[in-house]
Amino acid sequence: MTGESYTEIVKADLGRAAKDSSFARSYSNTPGFVVYHDRFQQDVLGSSPKLTVVESRDYQFAHEAGVYIRPTNSVYFTANFQTCNPVHLYAIDSSSHKITQLDYPEVIQANGACNYKDGVLYCSQGDRTSPSGLVHVDPVTGKSETLITNFYGRDFNSVNDVVIHHETGEIWFTDPNYGYHQGFRPASMLPPQVYRFNPDTNECWMVADGFVECNGLCFSPDYKKMYVTDTGAIQAHAGPGDGHQFSMNPKLPGTIYVYDVVNGKELHNRRTFAFCAIGIPDGIKCDNQGYVYSGCGDGVHCWAPDGTLVGKIVTKGMTANFCFAKEGMWLFAGKELYFCELKAKGCLVKIECE
Repeated sequence: MTGESYTEIVKADLGRAAKDSSFARSYSNTPGFVVYHDRFQQDVLGSSPKLTVVESRDYQFAHEAGVYIRPTNSVYFTANFQTCNPVHLYAIDSSSHKITQLDYPEVIQANGACNYKDGVLYCSQGDRTSPSGLVHVDPVTGKSETLITNFYGRDFNSVNDVVIHHETGEIWFTDPNYGYHQGFRPASMLPPQVYRFNPDTNECWMVADGFVECNGLCFSPDYKKMYVTDTGAIQAHAGPGDGHQFSMNPKLPGTIYVYDVVNGKELHNRRTFAFCAIGIPDGIKCDNQGYVYSGCGDGVHCWAPDGTLVGKIVTKGMTANFCFAKEGMWLFAGKELYFCELKAKGCLVKIECE
């Protein structure tokens, strides 16, 4: 319910949970905070965390992206194709919490996004007649510019998430097959892969493959590591039906991989960082201490840099993505939009928000 807040902090009983799976799952039932390791409360939550429902609707209006833009003092996010076809675009004013629906014609079936030159760089998944790619929007003027739609002649599948390497200025993004599986994109011309794009030279490199469905991605605070989520355990079905059918295959990945970033350009030494036990890890971000967060099946999970699950911000339902702002964290949980007050600061807050 809009305006409702949650402040309860529960310390997980790991001994009992290790021997009782039903008990272990029970921590996902009540919105609030679950502490699996004291580091979570000390470093992330602080003394008085609070999770508040800012907006609640009867359809999945709050799903992906989550981008703070200084000139408008607003956070930009996208809806879920499952209940909004075409996908709606929204902005929420950080001060008044007023939500506005937007219309950018070049942004088609949007998913993830990031802050690029104080504008919104949307992942435009495209449709059966329009290609998928990256579209940069100036939210002050409303002007759009498409940056890239293909890899040297082979159209992207459905570009999903995007980040900036702020030391090089290059753009990194993922391209899974979800547009085809949901029925609004033609058959894929490329495997699910991660790409690096130089907007100055218009050169593009494929930098990582071997995924079932690559999804979210982020850099560590020092840009020496990159985290990529594989959400292959969630399968959409273009037929029979219209692409709104989803199923969970527990034998497929719900996994976060980590790579070493070499010379700011190459990904080496892939290894498993963490596995999500509830749902799949979708959007992913780091805070300024190197803790890794991902939107999962019951909220936002948090891992220490060594891959230890230290805690959860529980929304009780799938939270596909989230974003840090100066005052805390926005969580996009489908039919609910949450704001969380906590101690941790996102690693990009100083670059993008201050």
